[in-house]
Amino acid sequence: MKKQPLLYIYVAFICTIIFFSFVSCKQKTTQIDPEFARYIAAFTYGNISPDSYIEIELAQELPSVELNTEVQEKFFSFSPFIKGKTYWINSRTIRFVPEYGQLKPGKEYTAKFYLDKALKVEPKFKTFNFYFRVNEQNFSFDLLPYSPMSINDLKWNSVTGALRLANNESPEKIVGIFELKGANREAKVNVKTVSDGMYQISIDSLLRTNNAESYELTVNGNAIGAKKRENFSIQLPSLPETEFQVIDVRMISETASHIRIAFSSPLSHDQDIQGLVVPSGISNFTYQIDKNVLKIFPEAYPREEITLQIHQGLRSFENRALARDYTYQLRAESEKPQVKMGKSGNILPNSSQLVLPFSAVNLWAVDVKVIKIYQNNILYFLQSNSMNSNSNGEVRRFGRLIKKKQIRLDTDKTLDLTRWNNFSIDLAPMINEDPGAIYIVQLSMKSDYSLFNCGGITPQIPQSSSMRNFEDENISEEDEAVWDETNPYYYEPIDWAEYNWEERDDPCKSTYYMNRDRIIETTVMASNMGIIAKGGDENKILIAVTDILSTSPISGADVTVYNYQMQAIGKGKTDGQGFAEIDYKNGKPFVVTATNGKDIGYLEVKEELSLSLSNFDVSGKEIQKGLKGSVYGERGVWRPGDTIYLSFILEDRAKKLPEGHPVALEVYTPTRQFYHRQVKTNGENGFYTFQIVTDPSAPTGVWQSYVKVGGTSFYKPLRIETVKPNRLKVRLETDSIIDASKGVFSGTLTSQWLHGAPASNLKSEVEITLSRTENPFSGYNKYVFNNPLFKFETNSYKLFEGTLNASGVAGVNSRIPVAESAPGMLRGNIVSRVFETGGDMSFYAQTAYYSPYGVYAGVKTPETEASGFLETDKPIVFDVVTLDPYGKKVSRDNVEYKIYKLNWSWWWN
Repeated sequence: MKKQPLLYIYVAFICTIIFFSFVSCKQKTTQIDPEFARYIAAFTYGNISPDSYIEIELAQELPSVELNTEVQEKFFSFSPFIKGKTYWINSRTIRFVPEYGQLKPGKEYTAKFYLDKALKVEPKFKTFNFYFRVNEQNFSFDLLPYSPMSINDLKWNSVTGALRLANNESPEKIVGIFELKGANREAKVNVKTVSDGMYQISIDSLLRTNNAESYELTVNGNAIGAKKRENFSIQLPSLPETEFQVIDVRMISETASHIRIAFSSPLSHDQDIQGLVVPSGISNFTYQIDKNVLKIFPEAYPREEITLQIHQGLRSFENRALARDYTYQLRAESEKPQVKMGKSGNILPNSSQLVLPFSAVNLWAVDVKVIKIYQNNILYFLQSNSMNSNSNGEVRRFGRLIKKKQIRLDTDKTLDLTRWNNFSIDLAPMINEDPGAIYIVQLSMKSDYSLFNCGGITPQIPQSSSMRNFEDENISEEDEAVWDETNPYYYEPIDWAEYNWEERDDPCKSTYYMNRDRIIETTVMASNMGIIAKGGDENKILIAVTDILSTSPISGADVTVYNYQMQAIGKGKTDGQGFAEIDYKNGKPFVVTATNGKDIGYLEVKEELSLSLSNFDVSGKEIQKGLKGSVYGERGVWRPGDTIYLSFILEDRAKKLPEGHPVALEVYTPTRQFYHRQVKTNGENGFYTFQIVTDPSAPTGVWQSYVKVGGTSFYKPLRIETVKPNRLKVRLETDSIIDASKGVFSGTLTSQWLHGAPASNLKSEVEITLSRTENPFSGYNKYVFNNPLFKFETNSYKLFEGTLNASGVAGVNSRIPVAESAPGMLRGNIVSRVFETGGDMSFYAQTAYYSPYGVYAGVKTPETEASGFLETDKPIVFDVVTLDPYGKKVSRDNVEYKIYKLNWSWWWN
């Protein structure tokens, strides 16, 4: 398959905005006036719990206020209304304490603070407006396997679990969300408060009998106002047990991190665990046996994964050994604090919210910065940057910081922030003012936001995190000064006094958070327009514009095509189907813009950004300068002295050639010597005929013919040979694919004289030559199916040697040759020969594939912009396909891969 390089397709993608779990995205989009930072240092914001209070922290002290006494004057008002009392808790902070039950879960509140009652301010600062939202109740529950209540009686067992609630509840109320069904109806659920929002759940008196028992535990959040329901199964094996086994292995990340291994029965204390339980990479550890649970406490964890081996010599308290060895892969430590952007594409449709999804782990907050690329600078910005990449940092020339903000991630108390979670930011308040601009959104983190366990200590989320601090979010004079510098390149500043390069990958050091690699960014624009462009070499480009929200075509949109120098080289309007075909001149398209009212969209049409066509069949002839042509000969081989009749068929759909334009034929010998030239101007309906008379002494071989017209050239090889023709017709009927697993090659060889009589009793033979083949499967030309480690030499094998019967037929049944070290599918060139009694021979050649294997694995290397090189320090995805010998996909779950590193030096390799 030949890739057609003239076709380019470009698409403006939609940002993916649907996630399994979004938090931080349901808040009001009311903007907080930053000018209040002169008087207010911090205030309650975002998501709060129903038992929270509302606070305002002033920027200056009021020494005359009376502390911890109810304030009679009205400083706050709320919509919806909230009953409560107000207190000064220090000389700068005033607190409103709602009455119990006043803050309703899931409700959004608009608040007013009457600043003029505390300070003397200008009229426009009399009232400070802010908002907050009360968390909806939610829960997450993790259940551990069973454990006997006493080592002396395995009949009675218990289980424990950890419950997280978004909002605190009393243990008495929490008991009501659990429903247990099983052998013992008297089993009880107990609840114990561990910390804010954290509860330990225990269920005792689970009966274990001589039959395997199953208990079904339902957790229904209705009793606490949570719209969630989960089901758990508790499995108890029979007594006595038929097999001592491992039932659960997990990492526990607490203050004393350890590996927890649960067994079906209590362990014997009279054995040395060392050597029976082997965690790779951990040389020293202590352990603790608690009934059927073994806890491993390493002195230090390795950085990589742990391979945990549990050997069958381990015994239970009844001296029963494990029936087999167990092997587990465990992550040695929790994920390092990280942020990932959860989007593909650059367009955020103008719905009520402009939601940008992202993911984070081991962080309770992230910082967001928004840099605006001004609308009149966008085309120039795209000259040195891209919508998909801003790697060179040249943004100061085109844009400016317009917003910075802290985003809390801990508002949903049921989330385990030490694991990956999905979050989102609503960018609407930041970019609705100028939807025609482009925005670079950066997400970064600070060491203060980390929840990573360092030295056995897990950081705690500071209580003040529920307050929004103006100082952290206002763009300071120092921030403004950065964007007034004349150097066009902008990078986040680094405190070089603290930075230590050797600590750049250690999340327990501040350098880890300073590293620029930790800052992720994306370029977005608010637009409802999706743009697709298709171009070729005919100075035409086809544009399609659609409404992303409704998927309907947009008619009447103004479309402009710009070259690299930002000059308009073509314009047009979309029709009723949203299409516009635009002729352009004076350059190559670089950027396409589409405008519909106030809505504007941009699409880069750089060649390196065109969509890959490697997964599609785009075979065919290349159109040269708008002309298509084909050279045709009446046969494939000529003898010296023959007259060669050639026809040239020309298609000039764009009417680029004038009437009577000359079409020239040039012919060259196999040694590239000029032989003949003809010019025709009188073609009929695009057909031009040429006659080339060859000399009887003309050299044999492959001659070259070129038809030249309108600055283009069309080639056809001409084979001139001294040929002795076959006097016998020879055919071999066999399969198109030779399956080596069958062990037998079968076929039917037939031959007859050209006048039709059978070639009776003539000697014949069949020979096969096996060689490598690169692309045996149609539709998978980009995949490599050959093993590069196997060397294979071309070999020939005799499949048949014998005599045709009276009907000119012979059955061919031969052992299939063994192709050792075959790198993949092989090509079999089969030659069948029939010999006349006088010694002359006629032959028939055909090709079949030789399949030494039942399944073939193909690997496709990703296409890159770096001249075939793969970039380091970024994920690289290789597509893998498994096919049967006939090219049909087959499922395989045991695919093994190896990666080799090859060293090379230009000096001696």
